[in-house]
Amino acid sequence: MTDASPDRPGAEADPATTDDPDRRIAAATVRRSDERVRHSDPSVRATLRRRRRRTNRIYAGLGAALLVLLVGYVALYFLPVFSVRTVQVDGVRTIPVEAVTERAAVAPGTPLLQVDTHAVARRVAGIPRVDEVTVTRDYPSGLRIELIERTALVVVEVDGAQHLVDGQGIDFGQGEPPPGTPTLTVGQDARADLPGIVRDLATVFAEVRVTAGQEIAAVAVPTPASIVLTLADGRIIEWGAAGRDHEKAVALQMVLEQPGQTWNVSNPALPASR
Repeated sequence: MTDASPDRPGAEADPATTDDPDRRIAAATVRRSDERVRHSDPSVRATLRRRRRRTNRIYAGLGAALLVLLVGYVALYFLPVFSVRTVQVDGVRTIPVEAVTERAAVAPGTPLLQVDTHAVARRVAGIPRVDEVTVTRDYPSGLRIELIERTALVVVEVDGAQHLVDGQGIDFGQGEPPPGTPTLTVGQDARADLPGIVRDLATVFAEVRVTAGQEIAAVAVPTPASIVLTLADGRIIEWGAAGRDHEKAVALQMVLEQPGQTWNVSNPALPASR
């Protein structure tokens, strides 16, 4: 078998790709003629009409959907029926609801879509007692503010006033502490790193309460390497520096079954009383 090639005598060249302009023009004329003949067939014309009608219906449907979306958006953005009438505050325990709505600063009648929920959340988060806050639109005419208040881990005296400090070491101001909140006394050497010390105490307290099953009435930290706990029953626990807290709690659980008023568990392998 021999391959046909334009370079060989007798080879047929494709009229559409030939370099001869006259042949290209003739080929285009033939194609247009074939197209006219095909479109003159009634069945072909009917098929084309059905295809055009289907395409037109699709475009019309898309246009109507876009129009509805546009009208709906404009209505939500501007019409007073979708504006703020109520602001609901959930999760407050000690913070007055009025303080939250005042800090939120959302004017009644503001269209819901014009309310910047992130900006509102940032303003409410500026309240010292607020730990977490979420702001959502509650259609058709409400705004919902959900928050979690900080919980005091210890009470610390600052400039003669009792301040509440949470487990992250954040001082969120004065106030009435929950019953059973330990008081914290910090020495001068430890005061410079009060947030870090309180974060360490959060782990210590959890181990003492969960592992040893004891409640803490007070804690003193004269230096960062010396944590002294006073239990609810009055016994004194010399904890030492933070670290190895689970081992120390296990040792504490064991020694509290023995008589003694003051126990040192800074070395959990060798707890001692005095």
